[in-house]
Amino acid sequence: MELIGGSSDNMAKIISSVTFSPAGSYSWTAPAGVTQILITGRGGSGGGGGGGGGGGGSTTTAARGGGSGGNGGTAQSYTTFLSVTPGTSYAITIGAGGTGGALGAGATANAAGAAGVAGTVGIAGTATTFDSLLTFYPGQFGSAGGAGALAVTGTAAANGPGINGLFSGAAGAGGVANAVGVTGTTVAALSANGNFSNPGAGGSAGGSGGGGGGGGCGAIPGGDAPITNNTPNGGGNGGASGSDGSSASAQVAVNSGMGGYGGGGGGGGGLKATTGSNGGNGAAGVNGVDGLLTVFWVE
Repeated sequence: MELIGGSSDNMAKIISSVTFSPAGSYSWTAPAGVTQILITGRGGSGGGGGGGGGGGGSTTTAARGGGSGGNGGTAQSYTTFLSVTPGTSYAITIGAGGTGGALGAGATANAAGAAGVAGTVGIAGTATTFDSLLTFYPGQFGSAGGAGALAVTGTAAANGPGINGLFSGAAGAGGVANAVGVTGTTVAALSANGNFSNPGAGGSAGGSGGGGGGGGCGAIPGGDAPITNNTPNGGGNGGASGSDGSSASAQVAVNSGMGGYGGGGGGGGGLKATTGSNGGNGAAGVNGVDGLLTVFWVE
């Protein structure tokens, strides 16, 4: 805080601040005598993509699991100084977090088998702005997980980039018939906290056929608060013979700047005597979180 003026000992006593959040429109008027402010903020983070649904098994072949959706991009916080005019009102827009993508439904089984439905992409966050003087850019959306079919494994989706080119880890692909889904991966965080989340595990194989859904990916935190030991969506398990594949579970993004997790993929159906069992649904992507902006000044 010493950079605004005065000694660091005095700054703790005389500094004022105001924080704007959640998403919406606000205004701030520079007090008399204030010509320089310190601003910290970020845009809204991106929504995760929806996981793909597992395929429906046939009378002869087990279907494969759906792939997990990609994480939405993180909106990384940063801080800067700005010159202002006393008595002037400045318009502030706080960016919204992007909506997570819809889940892909598992296929209904029939004698010939069927492909599941792919998830849908998440929605990118929106920017946070301080009048026309400053823009904090948002995180991008996560891609959708691919659907499982008899011969095709649901594909893992791509992840949206965050501020400064930060990416989430890779999502896991759906499992082949009678095999587990692939566990997601995670990458080292380049934020101030240096923490990252654990990846989601792939779903287990079905007892008689269905492949497990792909695991969710590890995500980079936004730098506003430490995050450790948080696990994104695991994939849905493959269906045992005569039962449906299970859906992947939802996971809430807890760090304020983090992009939404991608949904795990649904498991493929196992075998039945007459028809295959149904594929499991993928999980919906998790919403991104709203941006924020804090203004500091000396009275």
